Amino acid sequence: MSAKYHFSSLALIAICSLQSAPLWAKEFAVVVTSVKYEVTLDDKLPAVREMLISALEARNYAVINQLNVQEGLASRGIEAHPLELVEFCNLTKAYTITRHVPDFEMFAPCRFALFEKEGKTTVMVQRPAHVLSILAKNPKLSKEGKSSLEEFDHDLKAMLTELASGNF
Repeated sequence: MSAKYHFSSLALIAICSLQSAPLWAKEFAVVVTSVKYEVTLDDKLPAVREMLISALEARNYAVINQLNVQEGLASRGIEAHPLELVEFCNLTKAYTITRHVPDFEMFAPCRFALFEKEGKTTVMVQRPAHVLSILAKNPKLSKEGKSSLEEFDHDLKAMLTELASGNF
């Protein structure tokens, strides 16, 4: 085998390897709309919930409540796929908003909705930027309150991005 043929074969293998990577590398992206962040993962709901709670606590968010909707429905004779809500709050950030605009309390505590179908778990959360778009009409919303909502929006996207990439 000539060196030229050997080099061409190696180059072809390298190019094919680079082009084939997406076939086995799975990328999970956060879906962003003006209203919500959403990501779907190949993990079961309990594992995703635990990773999410760890991410919240690492960023100084308090988990207020966990509601297993599937169990609640089952107690009423209704069969449903796994569905849970995780309610959370950062009291300091929330106070910077509510001390001037008590309407923010209508959106608190915030919640992640997690549901599992066919072995995949979807996580959704209402964007604080959406809440800001509603509250921004109130002239009493302080710059500090606006900044808190923007930071909160950034935190949630970062958490879901980390969750999607497995960087917990």
